[in-house]
Amino acid sequence: MKNKMRGILAIIKKEFARFFLDRRMLLNTLIVPGLLIYVVYTLMGTIVSDIAGTGDSYTAAVRNMSAYIAPAFEQSEVFEITSATESDEYYTGQVRNGEIDIYVVFPDDFDDIVGEVIEGSPSSVTIPNVEIYFNSSEDSSSTAYSAFVATLDVFEGSISNVFDINAGEADYDLSTTSPTSYILSAIVPMVLLVLLFSGCMAVAPESIAGEKERGTFATMLVTPVRRSHIAVGKIVSLSCISLLSGISSFLGLILSLPNLMQGVFDVVDLSVFSAGHYLMILGVMLATVLLLVAIISCISALAKSVKEANSYIGPLNIIVIVVGLLSSFVGSSASPLLYLIPLYNSAMLVTDVMALTVTPLNFVITLVSNIVYACIFVFLLTRMFNSEKIMFNK
Repeated sequence: MKNKMRGILAIIKKEFARFFLDRRMLLNTLIVPGLLIYVVYTLMGTIVSDIAGTGDSYTAAVRNMSAYIAPAFEQSEVFEITSATESDEYYTGQVRNGEIDIYVVFPDDFDDIVGEVIEGSPSSVTIPNVEIYFNSSEDSSSTAYSAFVATLDVFEGSISNVFDINAGEADYDLSTTSPTSYILSAIVPMVLLVLLFSGCMAVAPESIAGEKERGTFATMLVTPVRRSHIAVGKIVSLSCISLLSGISSFLGLILSLPNLMQGVFDVVDLSVFSAGHYLMILGVMLATVLLLVAIISCISALAKSVKEANSYIGPLNIIVIVVGLLSSFVGSSASPLLYLIPLYNSAMLVTDVMALTVTPLNFVITLVSNIVYACIFVFLLTRMFNSEKIMFNK
């Protein structure tokens, strides 16, 4: 019995020593995951807080504000209300351009009809219609619309069904963005990045760390082929394979959208996107795959086995997902400098393409910057191939 316990304790001691004395494994297993999650969630919380902001207020231009409803808004800090004195076209244009959140029009006889109902002697059979113009492509406008309607519903519930809201035939949603592009700009960036990353993960670690593990990489390094050529050949071939995988997944995503969105939108109209939009996405996919393959190859070159390489690459998967989510939260950016941030620029550009707000300048910046970053990692991979310590784990 004592011999068995000694054997078990010896194995436990050996495994503990292998784990705790390996600085890379210790760092990657115990420190990096918790630190990365803390940093990522902190950043996400800060960004969401800035976007949603509990102290935010909404701007509303109101024509013929009701004396019965005005006190409810005066006591609230949610709305900054101005009296409408210009034409309807002026204020609807401001809503469309995002200069104000909503434009509200009360009928001229609104207070007369409500007063008669409150006094219990309604003389009119006409139900007044309150018109609220909003822009569904702007989060603040959609939220302001919901908040204003909720306030009106509370007031109406305190008396009776006196008025309607947006019951006319006018188009009260002033958004110039189609429902299709709006929903795709929220979904596609993150999904596409994850699909591209998955394709790169499927081939890159096996090609670098796998060959090191099997001992075939050492044979390749002693051939007359220059190590820089080996690095470039690896990156190009792996990128082509990963890109084909990404294109296949992207086509499956696009073609499945009508089924995915059934019940949400009556029609998913992909005709809003031109051939140029799809070519831009293809270009971004190619540059992103080059960058991802180069990064994953460099990480794989540090590992002794495919399993170890996958453990090193794991945190990158979290970063890819978060980057995709942030692009959906933040939306299009007015600053071209943000399109210099690797991976994030790809997600932002896909968001712009899906939202039909892409500009040639941002496309060029994204494409060129990602290719430059990929070249830097290819150069780094070449230097790693020249290091006997790294390639032969000395």
